[in-house]
Amino acid sequence: MAAEKVNTRQKMINMMYLVFIAMLALNISKEVLGTLGILSEDMEKSTAELKSSIDDLYTTIDLNSNQDYYKIPSDELPKLRDLTDNYWSYIQILKDSLISLDKNNYLTNVSVKNEDGEKTEVTMVDYQIMDKSVDLDELFFKGDGNSEKGAEFVTYFSSFKTNVTAVLDSIISRDERTIKSNYSFASAISNLESRFNYSDDVLNADGNYQPWLEYNYQGFPLIASLSKFTKIQSDIRAVEYEILNSLTSKTKDRKLSLDNTDTLLETTQSAYYTNSTVDAAVVVGRTDSSFKPDIVDLKIDGIDLKESEFSIVNGKIVLDKRFSTPGIKNITGFLIFKADGEIDSLGVDQKFYVINKPNDAIVSPLNMQVFYIGLRNEIKVAFPGIADLSSIRVNGKNGSVLKNGSRFFAAPNAGVSSMDVIVSGRANNETLTSVLNFRVEDAPPGRGSIFERVGGKDINYINSSKISKDALLYGTVRGEKPPGFLYDYDINVETFQITVGNLPTRTVQGNKIQNSNEAMRDIRGANRGSSVTLTVLKATKIDGDLKSPTNVEPFVLTIE
Repeated sequence: MAAEKVNTRQKMINMMYLVFIAMLALNISKEVLGTLGILSEDMEKSTAELKSSIDDLYTTIDLNSNQDYYKIPSDELPKLRDLTDNYWSYIQILKDSLISLDKNNYLTNVSVKNEDGEKTEVTMVDYQIMDKSVDLDELFFKGDGNSEKGAEFVTYFSSFKTNVTAVLDSIISRDERTIKSNYSFASAISNLESRFNYSDDVLNADGNYQPWLEYNYQGFPLIASLSKFTKIQSDIRAVEYEILNSLTSKTKDRKLSLDNTDTLLETTQSAYYTNSTVDAAVVVGRTDSSFKPDIVDLKIDGIDLKESEFSIVNGKIVLDKRFSTPGIKNITGFLIFKADGEIDSLGVDQKFYVINKPNDAIVSPLNMQVFYIGLRNEIKVAFPGIADLSSIRVNGKNGSVLKNGSRFFAAPNAGVSSMDVIVSGRANNETLTSVLNFRVEDAPPGRGSIFERVGGKDINYINSSKISKDALLYGTVRGEKPPGFLYDYDINVETFQITVGNLPTRTVQGNKIQNSNEAMRDIRGANRGSSVTLTVLKATKIDGDLKSPTNVEPFVLTIE
């Protein structure tokens, strides 16, 4: 109702405006100029009030964007809002720039007496001195034609109707392809055409044609042109309000009509499992708690739906039925309504899916087909039928499952012969669990070697290799993972024994021969061709955070 009052007041002001513009053709008095300025102020206030109503309508449409009727407008109307706000701001900047050309911005101080008889000064706009046209003439016109600014002003005005109509056409076009809400903008378009009627030339009172910009703005007092600018701003908001009001008013008193409704199938799940309860709901257009058909005549795959297999809740026919076989289920039939002795019906033709419940997860080791103790055995995990991947959890029995980002690693406990990988996930509000068993073995022994780096080059001396005394004395004893073993880990030697030829066996702590003076003396005194036997007594394999004892094969080298 408030918006209607705003609109009525605006129309009255606009009509008065036209009267005053006509008076400008006469000998304009100072009083007329002042009155025209006051009228322009009132028009600005009226437009500001209308803008508040417009913002409320935008909010209403935005808050109801989840309803079918408002889905398309909520997508398209931001274009209208940008279009109107940009044009309105353009006019406002133009008005402000013209007023700023006066050194005092056309403001004057007026002395008035207050209730106590004391004089005070009040700042007011002096509309009576806005009687010249030169400032706007110089801005809009050049020679016998329009200036660049004048041409820009004409483009804004002449294209506004086309641009607004394009937004409305887009709403109607999208509606025809989808929900068919039958949006009606006839009144809004008529309002738009009357307010923004444009032609290149206008017939004047002398019976001659004048260019549109010259006819409307050349030679007029500044206050008259500023009032016309304010009128354009008012027209922008009036058109915008008419469009929004035509959308929202249509739904204020909407009632259920079987001529413009259709049935929808609302499901809580994308598919249903065999032997689980199907709770799909047949919905008539917008749900209404008072909605209830007199007769429900529905079939699923040609078989009548029993009364015990559905219920009517909040305007929905909610199914309560189990299916033992998977496939596409078709629900057809009629919802029958009786009113005033007449019978009407609404056809139903919908479908939903029933699928077998997923039983087994898929766990695939990436390296070997068994799990090795003390190593991170990477696995790929999938659970067909579970769409919510974030609900998948992976655990282990006789070991643990480690997660690093999106990667999973199985780590069996020492001494076990098998490990279970337990995968669970959520589907259709139900937790499903799958258990897969894997064989567990000790990791194969490492291959012993002496390692040294010479000139930036890595050299490994393995079993049966020939080695210099210096490389033997200062190299590192270590274990290498077996060739072809698809894991990435290190072996750290902690204790080993060394036997040079027929000399006594020496035990060395750490992973370097130089840690034992006796062993170094034996090597230095050995002849070329002497054999050196190394036996690792204690070693640890390291795979990420996992550390565990391991074996390293003994190896024999020959001094060269």
